[in-house]
Amino acid sequence: MPPRPKKVRHRARSRTRRDRGSRRRYTMVSLLTQTKARIPWLTAIGSLCLIWSLWSLGIGLNTTPSQRPSGHVGSAPAAVAGPIPVATPTVPKFHPFDSIRDHLDDSDFVSDRPLILYAFFETELARTNLEFFLRHAIHNEADFLFILNGETDAESLLPVAGNVRFLHRENDCFDLGAFAEVLTTNDLYKKYNKYIMMNSSIRGPFFPYWATDCWSERYLSKITADTKLVGMTMNCVPRVHVQSMIWATDRVGLEVLLFPSEALIAKYKDVLGDRDHKPVPKMKVPGINSCPHDYWDAVAIEVYATGLLQTAGYKVDPIMIAYHSSTHYEQECQGGHDVQGHGRYYGMDIHPYDTIFIKTNRGNDPLVLKMLTEWTDQWGYTSFESCKKAYAGGATAETRGEVTKAGMVNVA
Repeated sequence: MPPRPKKVRHRARSRTRRDRGSRRRYTMVSLLTQTKARIPWLTAIGSLCLIWSLWSLGIGLNTTPSQRPSGHVGSAPAAVAGPIPVATPTVPKFHPFDSIRDHLDDSDFVSDRPLILYAFFETELARTNLEFFLRHAIHNEADFLFILNGETDAESLLPVAGNVRFLHRENDCFDLGAFAEVLTTNDLYKKYNKYIMMNSSIRGPFFPYWATDCWSERYLSKITADTKLVGMTMNCVPRVHVQSMIWATDRVGLEVLLFPSEALIAKYKDVLGDRDHKPVPKMKVPGINSCPHDYWDAVAIEVYATGLLQTAGYKVDPIMIAYHSSTHYEQECQGGHDVQGHGRYYGMDIHPYDTIFIKTNRGNDPLVLKMLTEWTDQWGYTSFESCKKAYAGGATAETRGEVTKAGMVNVA
């Protein structure tokens, strides 16, 4: 029989192990209890750190996506645009849009909302087109700037809203020159990343009942990292180019058009060579940032703009379906004709449902234009709901609601 002292020592060791195990369990429970008690404090401290980080970055917690600065993510590469100048401040010709009003001195702020510029010159047909546009194209998800060229009282037609503004100017520089002037004044274009430039020679938007959509998003959605100019139609003479009655682009495309680099200009001149494009004169000023006084000089700016972007390495995309019928359309249509006009669109007239807008001063089927105008008016289609869905969360409370027909106060 083993001696008793050994048994005593064995029981003592057993008690020691049990005591140690109990102490470990007690310590773990105590730690867990303390950790649980600290969780609310840790969560609060983490939340405060997150809020401080967002605040330090200038991101408001109660702003909509369209109000948050997105940064100059869209600036063009220096190889194809630049140097980019800083505009000398001048007295504004219109009140700031609600979307940028609180950010005029913030050079880093860029709105997520599109800027839509509409050039207007008073004629009977242009006024009819403007009235149709105001009934069916205005919506709350973009900022609209109406450029009124020459004598007109068209501002009396415009709705009073925080996202609608106008300015008067002399009827000079034609449409593209006017756009360049307005966009560069006080660096307006730097507050945006997406743009539509259009004029009052077209009527729209036209949609079939089963395909209602937001017209501005249909154009802007075609802008990608590779594609920097979207329009209605492509003209094949005297060289292929996207016609300028409506253009959509982004910051990269616009900066190439406004401030093409010396390297890009030299490369494009080599592409053009010494070929004659009469009656269009040879390129005098690359891009759109000039003020032509002669009609054909203005046409030249439109004609050469497409090639400038293509030489910079970007694509263009007219939305007319004929362009997308072949991957070699631009080569195949060389020496063709202008598709605008009666019977000139492959033996027929281009249809408003093809391009959403239609040129009204080129003789395109007048009956189609008349009936679609009347039917769209009678239908009561507007862009408010369709664009609200397309730009979900993009409108501010100040710019929502029923549009009223009244004049706006101009600060000029």
